[in-house]
Amino acid sequence: MKKFRTRKIAAVAALGFATTFAVAAVPSQAADVTLKLVMAAYTDDMVDYYDGLAQDFENANPGIKVEVDVVAWPEIGQKVKTLIASGQSPDIVNNDEFAGEAAAGLLYRADQIVDAATLKDIIPAFMNNSKYKGTAYAVPDLASARAFFWNKEIVSAAGIKKAPATWPEFLAAAKAIKKKSPDVYPYCLPLGPEEAQMPFTTWGGGNGARLYDEKTKKYTINTKEFKEALDFMKSLVDQKLTQPNPGKTQRTDGCWALFAKGKVGFVDGGVFLPDWLTKNGGENIDWAAGAFPHAPGKSDITVGVQDYFKGYKANNHQAEIQKFLTFLFQPDNYAGFLKAAGGFIPATKSAGKIAEADPIIGPYIKLLPKAIFYPGTVGSWQACKASIVTYMGNAMSNTAKALSSIQAKCDAANKKA
Repeated sequence: MKKFRTRKIAAVAALGFATTFAVAAVPSQAADVTLKLVMAAYTDDMVDYYDGLAQDFENANPGIKVEVDVVAWPEIGQKVKTLIASGQSPDIVNNDEFAGEAAAGLLYRADQIVDAATLKDIIPAFMNNSKYKGTAYAVPDLASARAFFWNKEIVSAAGIKKAPATWPEFLAAAKAIKKKSPDVYPYCLPLGPEEAQMPFTTWGGGNGARLYDEKTKKYTINTKEFKEALDFMKSLVDQKLTQPNPGKTQRTDGCWALFAKGKVGFVDGGVFLPDWLTKNGGENIDWAAGAFPHAPGKSDITVGVQDYFKGYKANNHQAEIQKFLTFLFQPDNYAGFLKAAGGFIPATKSAGKIAEADPIIGPYIKLLPKAIFYPGTVGSWQACKASIVTYMGNAMSNTAKALSSIQAKCDAANKKA
């Protein structure tokens, strides 16, 4: 985590936009309002991005000071809860949840935190995923779709001619990799707290499981479909076809780091993984990506994820919040945000048109209409997701107990919402 007072000048370019800021330093002066931001660390570049953006915003708005805390994903949710509970609410937060806070009355509406032109430019499907009880309380910042990545050299050496489409085909491929390359983990399964809900959703989704039933307004966790999916995952662990201790393995520092070193055959990834590999020692990995394996007789799926900007009421800074986020969404500034975040799908129609031509991002944009999304519009999802993350850490020792526990926690949260 890093809290800073902006002082750098940023030069940013992304998705066909290019701009350079050259702003003279100005003497420090007392500010009428201080905006406090807690923002997700998509990459290490986010610190420099916000440093430059905040400096430019302050220069254009002398009465407003900006303080930014860039926080790692595994910690940002708890960070925000702690600040709110201690009476130190932030003004703006960027993370992946909003409905619970909207239900508690903590958030401004989306039309109160960006101007009308910005709101009109947001892709409608993303805005629909930003609503709680029919009203938008968050503004999407970006999205991603997930895919199954593999190391082409490792897979080819094992005699695998095509990407495995079904669970049996994947099991056979994993065994072939283990036999040919015993120093390589055939598959890296990240069940640590960073994003354990993702493999839970992808493997379950490949067996027809869904997290939430919109008709009954109930979670559907403890089901035959999820049980079969977790049992298949457990079989991979039991046969030593994954890395040791999946429950303690994080997605980024664990699985992706191993993939970047050529130590993993298959790994869960997303549209942003290629950029991450380039920046983290994996630029020479010859990779390919495709759909997640699915159960026999089922369809392949992808999981769509979108994140949000939110404005909090506690400090009565609505006008200043709207100024800052509208400034961020100006084309050049938003291009810089996307570049710093590293290879995500834009949330705006204007940037999305350019991204469609990108050879990596474009195919993922086409996948989104068919993607499974987390039930982020449900007020209890934040608590339910936390229970998935908690119990998936030990799920490979007892899948039935994990599912029963998650269902109970999600049901309890749903009743309170």
